Amino acid sequence: MSDAPSFAHQATGDLARVRRVLEDKLSQLAAEESSLAVATPELGSQVQYGKRAGDHVAEVADRMARSRAAGELEKLEDEVRAALAKLAAGTYGVCQDCGQEVPEGRLAALPWAIRCVACQSRLRR
Repeated sequence: MSDAPSFAHQATGDLARVRRVLEDKLSQLAAEESSLAVATPELGSQVQYGKRAGDHVAEVADRMARSRAAGELEKLEDEVRAALAKLAAGTYGVCQDCGQEVPEGRLAALPWAIRCVACQSRLRR
């Protein structure tokens, strides 16, 4: 009996389905990032605060929120790309940190998960 996690050796059809799911997620994330895009102000320009300062404050707050959201989308894109790389390398479903099997339930919920729950929890502390 092999010590290698069983998920890494699943049927080709299952892995092809996972690849499609991950590729679809990348497309979805790219579309979401496009929707967050805002015109970049000219270098050196500043938002003017005058009589209608509230309008400009709202504009700055919106830009900051979009920037944070775009950053989160980029992180998620990196995770999806890492999962695709693991799929190509034949290590999909194996925790990147401890080498144990990532539970199928976790992969069903987050197909881009590259760590088991315990390692992901340690990472977030």
